[in-house]
Amino acid sequence: MTLGYFRAALVSSDDQLRETIHTLGREQGLGLTLAAEFAMPVAEFGLPQLRALQQAAPALVLLDMEGDATLALELARHLTGPEIALPVVALGPVPSTDLLLALLRAGVAEFLTKPVTAEALQEALARIEPRLTSAAEAGTPGGKVVAVFSAKGGSGSSTVAANLAIELQRLSGRRTLLVDLDAELGEISLLLGMQPKFNFVDLLENFHRVDQGLLSSYIERHASGVHLLSAPYTPDRAVGITEEQVRHALMYLRSAYDFVVVDVAKSFAPATVAAFEQADAALLISTVDLPSLRNIQRALPLLRRVMPHAEGAVRLVVNRYNADDEISLKDVERTLGLPVFATLSNDYEAVMSSINSGKPVVLNGKSPYSRDVRTLAKRLIGADDKHGGDRQGLLGRMTDAFRAGKRPAPADKGGKRHG
Repeated sequence: MTLGYFRAALVSSDDQLRETIHTLGREQGLGLTLAAEFAMPVAEFGLPQLRALQQAAPALVLLDMEGDATLALELARHLTGPEIALPVVALGPVPSTDLLLALLRAGVAEFLTKPVTAEALQEALARIEPRLTSAAEAGTPGGKVVAVFSAKGGSGSSTVAANLAIELQRLSGRRTLLVDLDAELGEISLLLGMQPKFNFVDLLENFHRVDQGLLSSYIERHASGVHLLSAPYTPDRAVGITEEQVRHALMYLRSAYDFVVVDVAKSFAPATVAAFEQADAALLISTVDLPSLRNIQRALPLLRRVMPHAEGAVRLVVNRYNADDEISLKDVERTLGLPVFATLSNDYEAVMSSINSGKPVVLNGKSPYSRDVRTLAKRLIGADDKHGGDRQGLLGRMTDAFRAGKRPAPADKGGKRHG
């Protein structure tokens, strides 16, 4: 039986079970690797653990029901619900008929009796494999793609892309990928102080066999929580990249991430055009000078032609803004026929220090530039984003009960709750 390669999260305080899962994944060829492991009772699984689980982006969750089946059932309902929508494989002692029925109603995909065997786990994975791979294979748009573009070198678009990705992840807690699509001279990895082993071109060259495990091997993880697909170090690797390759790759990546921030090259090469075709929003980064404004004016007709929903999706961001500039924002809007979506303060010392140190400026939080990037991220997420606010729903209430030393009232056989 041949399975795909899947990343899983394991929630269990059972040392023997955790060791079994590690051994089976390592030695039995199950195509399973642990992307996240929470060695704790389910009663201790709260909001920080949920955020860590989501950031790990597993394909499924292995959930130990032993110890407190009621709380484990509540967690299973949340994990399979619309906010997270992950397949859950429950594990535990031989369950009662009532518990099995409750697990079925909660949307749990499989139940395996402990001790877990290789055969049982392999059969369970085979049964749910279509659910693990269908979304990626369908290429269905899921996450939001934000293309960051400057029509003139030196406008700071790469710095904006790197810092914006970090703020999107920090504000939303959602899976965020930063893609350096300037395959010839991209510098995002330098701005993040990283030395990636693989890059976006490696992914394109092996895309015919990509799955979640292979994608994970190309991704670099920054300390901020953002994931990175960097540009290659040598410019010659960019030769031969096609529009079709980039289009398919971005379709796949948006099915795996909530936000995909793409730093595109300062040209209209095929890769750049493909990025705009897939983008939900295109941020045009400009400084207030005539060459920048002229180039954006020249680029706008093409952007509006290739973007499927250009009206309202093409957004102007004025970088290094100073209210005393000779050219006012009204002059900019009148020249381009495009409203200014956001401005980023001219905080030269803080930004240059962050670039030279490889530490994104938003991580210090004190710069006016950092404040403005955060405001930009908030606008992109949207004030009416239903993932914001009390986004943890039931699990948040569970965590409050844990901290207060309480437990949710037990459910009766009909699934109703008392108390």
